[in-house]
Amino acid sequence: MPIFLSHISALEVIRRWDSFRLIERGFREEPLPVPNKMPSAPEVEQMCSVSPVLASISKPLHVLVADICGRHHCELVVPHLASSPIPAFAQFELAPGLTCSSPELIALQMTEYASDLELLLLVDELCGYYGIQPHAKKGMVKRSDPLTSIEKISRLLDSVGPCRGATKLRRALSLARIRSGSPPESKTAHRLEFCARRGGYDLPVVGLNNALLTDRADSIVLESGARIRKPDIMLLAPEEAESEASMPFRAVAIDYKGAYHRDPWQDKLDTNRRNELLARGVKDYELEASHASDLEYMDWLATEIRKDLGITEPRRTKTSEDAYRARRSRLASELGRIDGLCWTARDVPLIMTGHREQDGATL
Repeated sequence: MPIFLSHISALEVIRRWDSFRLIERGFREEPLPVPNKMPSAPEVEQMCSVSPVLASISKPLHVLVADICGRHHCELVVPHLASSPIPAFAQFELAPGLTCSSPELIALQMTEYASDLELLLLVDELCGYYGIQPHAKKGMVKRSDPLTSIEKISRLLDSVGPCRGATKLRRALSLARIRSGSPPESKTAHRLEFCARRGGYDLPVVGLNNALLTDRADSIVLESGARIRKPDIMLLAPEEAESEASMPFRAVAIDYKGAYHRDPWQDKLDTNRRNELLARGVKDYELEASHASDLEYMDWLATEIRKDLGITEPRRTKTSEDAYRARRSRLASELGRIDGLCWTARDVPLIMTGHREQDGATL
């Protein structure tokens, strides 16, 4: 019996360190049909014996079926009805008889379980330089290239036509940030750029990990006059502020400071980085993990960024400021709870392997 992996089972596959190789090796010019029936427990066990990838995935498996009558009770399988044929570019073959949803299709499938913010961060991950991996030492795998893009996900939505979750996913695509290097980068970027109504600081974030050409601080020694820097988050002064004498900097950069930055040699390199950015009119702030959970600190940072970029501080009455503070606190709390392993759009959360509350959770 053929198996077509979907939802969190497919997500586990593409979060592997070798997912690029699996996707490239499994690409087919012609699409494979969605099976009419879900596999039985013996069929799952037999396929696991010949596919190490399938054997490594958490059970029960989430799979697609084409016929509503092809579903039955099985502790090893959760079936999902496919409402339309799956294009060839939205699937790849892991082994004969074993197909997996593509990153683009997974984004659409997860609209069923993910809240708006959870879905937004999932799109950031799929279009970024990392994959959440609980089994990895740092909880992530790093990628040299994104698994997909906003354009490819949009192409899938255009090809399948109106379907459940499409509007929700398009909403996430309109807010998503490409080239994110980690969940904290995405969360901080969205907090800074979201409008005040959503609890954000309404600041002009222009990109994550964008390349910026700087003059090398050590060029006299190394005889090389330029270097590419890629700040985690970049904010530019608005056009209307560029002519103002009160604008001290052309841009602001924000970088997350991991444990390796505390090495003395790395600290020297970080000093060069800050100085090179300053020479280009870019003020570089560094954030520790504890800062994101400190609302007063983030409020202070937003105020300083406005000063740096010549942006007028908003004026509010005490009543409106109290309501805005509540929204800022709520957004920070919601983002803080998201770990990419728990999906809460339904009454009963969908929990993936590695989540801190997995024990006793219901799938």
